[in-house]
Amino acid sequence: MDCTEVIEKLAEYLDEDARNELRRAIEEHLSHCRDCRVEVDTVKKTIVLYQADREVELPIAVSSRLEAALAREYRSPGERSSSD
Repeated sequence: MDCTEVIEKLAEYLDEDARNELRRAIEEHLSHCRDCRVEVDTVKKTIVLYQADREVELPIAVSSRLEAALAREYRSPGERSSSD
């Protein structure tokens, strides 16, 4: 199984009713692919946060960087500087 197949099958893998065969194949791939482990971990954490149904407070530094990135992204084209 390669990275593309892991990403395509990720939803099935994370489903508790996933076939054992699929789980084994993906876990074998994850055992030697750091990039896919990061991807799977990120999706798992996103699901947990979504299901928690609670507000998550971001650290001030993260919140500030996020706000700055969003401000840069959503400025009108005329407002963008040449450094963007």
